[in-house]
Amino acid sequence: MNTVEKGKKVNSELKGKVIIITGASSGIGKAVALSLVKYQPKMVIFARREKKLMHTARALKRQGMKLLPIVGDIRNREDRVKLVDFTLKAFGTIDVLINNAGLGRASLFVDQSEEEIDELIETNFLSLVKLTQKVAQVMKEQQNGHIVNLSTSLVMLPAYPFAVYCATKSAIMTFGDSIRKEMQDYGVSVSTVFPGPYNTEFHEVAHCDKEKFAVYDTQKLANKIVRLLLKPKDNLIQPWFFSIYSWLSKRSKRFKKKVSNEIGDSILKAKQAKENELKIEKEQIKREKVPAIIQ
Repeated sequence: MNTVEKGKKVNSELKGKVIIITGASSGIGKAVALSLVKYQPKMVIFARREKKLMHTARALKRQGMKLLPIVGDIRNREDRVKLVDFTLKAFGTIDVLINNAGLGRASLFVDQSEEEIDELIETNFLSLVKLTQKVAQVMKEQQNGHIVNLSTSLVMLPAYPFAVYCATKSAIMTFGDSIRKEMQDYGVSVSTVFPGPYNTEFHEVAHCDKEKFAVYDTQKLANKIVRLLLKPKDNLIQPWFFSIYSWLSKRSKRFKKKVSNEIGDSILKAKQAKENELKIEKEQIKREKVPAIIQ
């Protein structure tokens, strides 16, 4: 979604609030940032890819947003410190943290490289925990705030080609559940979002053919997350009917196993289709580079 949701700006509890969004250069993070425009918060957007992040920043600035874009890698301690320190220097407080930055990799566990495993764990979980702690300390001091962590609906129906990915996202769910009571004592809400397959770059990064899946409108999810900020609750499962899958998976091991395996099979098939497509493209490029033999 590259356009800002049209409509008049409205007064709400979010007006003037300082909101940090990680992974804001594309996908869900960018969509949430654009959906927040009419509520007039102060926004800090953070991501690794400078060009894409600045594209998001320009779209927001055209709408008159008070904005601080910060380029950095969530896995880097110095960048996490920079994110918090620059936000406090610019705006004096942090009201909302949306931990959206994440990484997906579809791989059979026995074939997965140690480097890829490290990358998934560090990006999806360890960095999230460390950033959240720094922000939570600020929110404790000010006695208010809202932490929103992005997990995945696959924690309910874990798929085998996403074993490590699912493990990191399950850890996010457990982390949120564990700190919720502690943070409530400081006036801070903790929410976990469980998205299904949405129309983002996730499939390309995971090397899965998006055409093999039903994907949903990212903007609709972004609007739901904005509503979550307006009215906090513990969990948000989207699309809504995935709540039914969650309910059934808790009550039927047979259902959970069957559906999880079917999802896993479809993901692996999509990954293989994508890799075959990339292989063909690579071979085609290689053939085009071979000079013709002069006779």
